[in-house]
Amino acid sequence: MTRSLAVVAGVAALAVPSAASAASLTVAPQKRCYGSGESVNLLGAGFTPSASANITRDDALLGALNTDAAGAFNGVLTLAQNSGRQTKTYTATDTTTPTLTASAQITVSSVRVRLKPANGAPGRRMTITAHGFTTGRTLWAHVLHGSSKRNLKVGALSGACGNLKTRRRLLPRDAALGVHAIQFDTFRRYSPRRPVRDRYTITVSGV
Repeated sequence: MTRSLAVVAGVAALAVPSAASAASLTVAPQKRCYGSGESVNLLGAGFTPSASANITRDDALLGALNTDAAGAFNGVLTLAQNSGRQTKTYTATDTTTPTLTASAQITVSSVRVRLKPANGAPGRRMTITAHGFTTGRTLWAHVLHGSSKRNLKVGALSGACGNLKTRRRLLPRDAALGVHAIQFDTFRRYSPRRPVRDRYTITVSGV
């Protein structure tokens, strides 16, 4: 699912194409896999100058991007994938010369963390299974309870789509009563605005 498609005019980094050059569509940053919530740039070149190009995803129209005087465009695309992993084809078609097209494939993974067991003592070691964390090389858990905050290094991510399976203790044995919110992401420091993240809550009761 595409959450946004915006236009940035005048991309200075793209060279002016010659009349004989073919159109191109590239993705930046270039990765083999992207996590849901991650934003990328669709960079087009070689299209009709000062016109527009229609953008489709697997033949479904998303919108149009205006080209600059050099026939280039830069569209910002926010990716979304609810479950699993999927590769989709994005195509730019020149609205003035429809035979002028270019395509790029993007693989997107959902972002998920699974914790087992679901119940037990606060200090229990849990099996942590994660995928879709493509914004870094390390998975972190930020544990929030009231005004306290702990940043825990969970482990190294592997594979193109940021996978991990490990066992880790997220709460100490003497964890305070109440709800502990846990955000998983790839950053050492906590921020609630990380685009690629997953969240859990663990309730510690006195029963």
